[in-house]
Amino acid sequence: MTINLLNTFLLFAILIIITINLSYFCSKDANRYSVIQDERFSIFNLTRSISNWTHTSSSPLIPPYVPFRSTFVTSPKYSLAACRIQKNLSTILLNLFCFLNTPRKFSKTGNSLTVEFRNHISVETCNKTHANHIAMNTTFTTKLAIIRDPVERFLSGFVDKCIHEAEKKDYRCYGCNKDMVCVLKEQYERFKLIAEGRLLSFSYEDRHFAPMSWFCDFDSETIKNYRFLFFGETEEKQSQTIRELMNIFSVHGVDNGTISHIFQELSANRTKHSTSGSAIREKIGKEMRSDPEAMRLLHLIYENDYRIFKLQSPFIQS
Repeated sequence: MTINLLNTFLLFAILIIITINLSYFCSKDANRYSVIQDERFSIFNLTRSISNWTHTSSSPLIPPYVPFRSTFVTSPKYSLAACRIQKNLSTILLNLFCFLNTPRKFSKTGNSLTVEFRNHISVETCNKTHANHIAMNTTFTTKLAIIRDPVERFLSGFVDKCIHEAEKKDYRCYGCNKDMVCVLKEQYERFKLIAEGRLLSFSYEDRHFAPMSWFCDFDSETIKNYRFLFFGETEEKQSQTIRELMNIFSVHGVDNGTISHIFQELSANRTKHSTSGSAIREKIGKEMRSDPEAMRLLHLIYENDYRIFKLQSPFIQS
C-alpha cells in the first residue's frame, strides 16, 4: 500500500469519525460543547487542516493554531475588543467590558470587577460577548489578548481546578486525585486527538489547559492583528499590566473617573480563582519542576506557545 493510498484511507476514516461526532454533539448544550456555526469548523476546513497536519507534522509537540473555543468581549463605543483566554484574567475581562458598556447598571446591581460574574445582568445586556471573528473585524481599532507564561498558566489552573475545585467535585481533572502527571498525560492525549480532528467535544479541563495559541481565532496571520499584554507572576509585573491596560483605555477615550475606579479596584482585589503567591501554588510548583515526567509532558504541550508568543522557554532545547 503506497503512502498516498494510506493517507487517503486515513483521511476517509477521519471524515467518518467527524460526521458521527457532529451528529451527536450538535444536539448537545451549545455552552458545553464546542460545535458552533463557524466556517472554521466546517467539514471542508477541518479536513483540510487535518490533511495538512498529517502530511507535514511528525513532531511530538502539540501543534499551534488549532481551531478551538474562542469567546470575545467588545465595546463598540470605545472601538475595543478583547479575546478571553481561560486562566488569563478572563473573568476580569468579562466584567471590565460589561462595566464599560453598562456602567450604571453594572454598579447598581453590586457587581465587582474581580468577582465571578453575577446573573443580575445578562451577558446579552452587557455586550456582544460572543461576537465571532474579532481577529479579522476592522470595527475595532484595538484587539487585546492577555498572555502569560504557559507553564505558570497551567500551574495556576491545576491548583485552582485540580486541587481547590476537586475537593468538592472529585470528577474534576479526570479523577486524577491531584496527580499532576495523570492530568498531563490525559491532556496530552486529548490535545493530540483535538489537533487531529478526532475529538470535537471539549471538556472543562480542555478549556482551561489548552495552549494559548488555540484561542482567539489565532493563525499565522490573524495573530498579527492583536495587541498582547503580558501578565506576570509577581505583584510588580501584574501592576504594570494593569497600568498598560489603563493607558489603552485612556487612548480610546475612556474618561479619567472610570479609569481611576477600574485601576483602584483591580489594584486592591484579585479574583477568587487567583492562585498567585499562595503557599500551595509555591509547593506544587516546586514539585512540578523537580518531576522529569511532568516537565517532559509540559514541554510537549506548551513548547509551541513559548515559540509563538516569543517567551523564554524553561525547557532544554535539543
